[in-house]
Amino acid sequence: MNTATLDAADARAPASADARDDAALFRKITWRLMPLLCACYVLNYLDRTNVGYAQLQMKDQLGFSDAVFGLGAGIFFLGYAVFEIPSNLMLAKIGVRATLLRIMGLWGLASAAMMFATTPTQFYVLRFLIGVFEAGFAPGVLFYLTLWFPSRRRAQATALFFMAFGAAPIVAGPIAGLTMTYLDGVLALRGWQWLFLLEGLPSVLLGVIAFRTLSNSPAQAPWLSAAEKQRLARLLAEDQAAHGATGRHTFGAAMRDGRVWLIGFMSFLIILGIYALSFWQPTILKSMGLSVLQIGFYSVLPAIAGIAANIVVGRHSDRHQERRWHFALGALAGAAGLALTTFFMQSPIAAVLCLALASMGISSAFTVLWAIPGSFMSKSAAAAGIALISTIGGSAGLVAPMMVGALKTLTGGFTASLYVLSGALVLSALLMLVALPRSALGQR
Repeated sequence: MNTATLDAADARAPASADARDDAALFRKITWRLMPLLCACYVLNYLDRTNVGYAQLQMKDQLGFSDAVFGLGAGIFFLGYAVFEIPSNLMLAKIGVRATLLRIMGLWGLASAAMMFATTPTQFYVLRFLIGVFEAGFAPGVLFYLTLWFPSRRRAQATALFFMAFGAAPIVAGPIAGLTMTYLDGVLALRGWQWLFLLEGLPSVLLGVIAFRTLSNSPAQAPWLSAAEKQRLARLLAEDQAAHGATGRHTFGAAMRDGRVWLIGFMSFLIILGIYALSFWQPTILKSMGLSVLQIGFYSVLPAIAGIAANIVVGRHSDRHQERRWHFALGALAGAAGLALTTFFMQSPIAAVLCLALASMGISSAFTVLWAIPGSFMSKSAAAAGIALISTIGGSAGLVAPMMVGALKTLTGGFTASLYVLSGALVLSALLMLVALPRSALGQR
């Protein structure tokens, strides 16, 4: 081997060693943070959407119409939207530990209290309170991830977090089916009452665990060595400098940033599909003649497909540092899945396969979208900007259940609403490809 070859090998060695050290550092951070955050998100999903399964019994037993259920399912997001930004701003001041303890403890108790609802008014009040108490959870965690992961690794971290959102239906369906079937009548409680109780109280316990085990920032993490903290601080500083996310950005600047509002609107269009399926998929499957137990297990396939797409697309997007087409193709796949479902409303297996395609597209697009905001916002603006995006997007949770319920009442089926949701996904893809500026993608 000649001298030039040896020199080249020596030059490559430090970079290779640095890359291995970086990979080891972020692998350590991922294993320390993500399992607990994912577990919290699973319970968040269960307590937010278990009403979709509970209504299979409670609508008939309590005499609730589709309109009452749609309003009750959606009013959650009114409270959520009002308190979203204040909650995230408070998180930036008091830290994630105290925030998760407050949020999870209160939402868990309110969710369990749903078992006592017997009138539409009680149903509305409790759903509103659950929204108030949950406000800030998901955007708070997304802001928290910006403190630990640079933008080029954030899509994968975000994908892991949203994987819990996709994994939750795998747990939710069977648990709901088994609970509502086999505990119905035990201790004079109906199955839907047991569902709220058994899925609400664990959130309180997990909030306590999060308070005791998480660190508010890398600097406060006792499980990182001094050298690891320095390395992480350097990588995050270099990342912000590379993407132009300087300290000049303020809360007001984030609120005035057109990119934030555009991403928020795209999030709204995507979440229309997410929550319409979350709340109404059990009813769609029931209309095909399936039992409550069958519905629980049929719902697993779309969830598994969504998780797989989440991980693969998030990793591929990070590897190639490309967001625009990863999002657009996912949104279009979701639109195709929803539209195709309308042709198979009498065939449960074919319909579930179409819903699986929809889940894959929607989940992967949502993951890629949330990797974008941290690329152009500084830490001082990220908490407010992410909360604003989440508030705009989350308002779809108020619109989607009521819209689907109203269209079902008007037309007698789900075909019209599935076409509307499909159109929303197509619009989100077009906005990403045509309207979103390069600066929102961390490009100059």
